[in-house]
Amino acid sequence: MSRFNEHGLTPKQEKFARTVVSGKKLADAYRESYCAKGMAEKTLHEAASRLAANSKVIARIFAMQAAAAEIATLKAADVLREVRALALSDIIGIVNNDGTFKLPHEIDKETRAAIASFEIDKDKVIKYRFWSKTDALEKAMKHLGLYERDNKQRTDPLRELLDSLGGAVIGVSSGKPRRTGER
Repeated sequence: MSRFNEHGLTPKQEKFARTVVSGKKLADAYRESYCAKGMAEKTLHEAASRLAANSKVIARIFAMQAAAAEIATLKAADVLREVRALALSDIIGIVNNDGTFKLPHEIDKETRAAIASFEIDKDKVIKYRFWSKTDALEKAMKHLGLYERDNKQRTDPLRELLDSLGGAVIGVSSGKPRRTGER
């Protein structure tokens, strides 16, 4: 059995790389991965830096960070896809052509995603409750930065006043206007 894994790292180097990717500082990752008891802080930091500079270790750290970023991006994309589906949902998907309500299993996937809950009472009347379309649109607007654009369009009355004066403000002391050159 080889003491190196498929990335060419020892188990301790792999643990160090994983610990760094989890967000720990290099020295802390070194402490968790190697027997560092009794090491001086300076020596510990130097050893951690040397290990982090190892080409195989740094390549493994970058690969794991890239994989983690991709997973986070996919999760964000999934959330945005759901928000988009809610924002663009159409409740007509719960109605048959003859005007009767569809049973839950008859509803298309996009419309089902917009349904928060449903009830079927004793008379077999179906009541659907949808997720808030307003909330979904608000979240989409925040993501797209539309609120910031709207806030920039709002006027600041003080800024408008100062801009309109164009620097032509005359200082006043003791109720009398000053002339240029007077103190």
